[in-house]
Amino acid sequence: METEFVEATSRLTIYIAGEHETDASIGLTLIPLLKIPTAIIEFRHPIGARVWWEGWCEAAEMLDRIFPEQINAGELREPELTINSFVILDDAPRRAKIRARSAAVSPDGIGALSVTVGGLTIACASRDAVECQVRGWREAYEVFAKDGGFGLPSADEVAARVRADHARHGVNELSTAAEEQQAARRR
Repeated sequence: METEFVEATSRLTIYIAGEHETDASIGLTLIPLLKIPTAIIEFRHPIGARVWWEGWCEAAEMLDRIFPEQINAGELREPELTINSFVILDDAPRRAKIRARSAAVSPDGIGALSVTVGGLTIACASRDAVECQVRGWREAYEVFAKDGGFGLPSADEVAARVRADHARHGVNELSTAAEEQQAARRR
């Protein structure tokens, strides 16, 4: 009897419409956790936390273009289904992908800004949602950076580098945390 293998890629999108609570903490197993609406995210690799923080720094740089204060986002539709998830981030991804759509070009008149790393996407449909995510991911990154044993720069240093790279090169040419880590090992 021949065994058949099926390879599947897991993908999860978390949709967040407005202001919400986030909470970064150390879990019972001493692993950093970030709690956001409908999900708990467990970080097992410091570079993964850094890549997510870089992605949200980049998203924050786009915030005024995607959600200008003068544009009314209109009525947000509530999703029909809420899924509660536990996500484990256990690898060192290369970079975050940021996607954006302004309310002016959106078919439903609602802007969107999302950050994707690997198979997880967090999509925000309002300025408040993005700002809450930025605060939460900063807090989660700081859990790793404060430890000091991982050699990570501070959250402010990462944010400043992302802003400088964004101003200099735009979104697509940001150096990645993985490339920086490899360069540091060579020194």
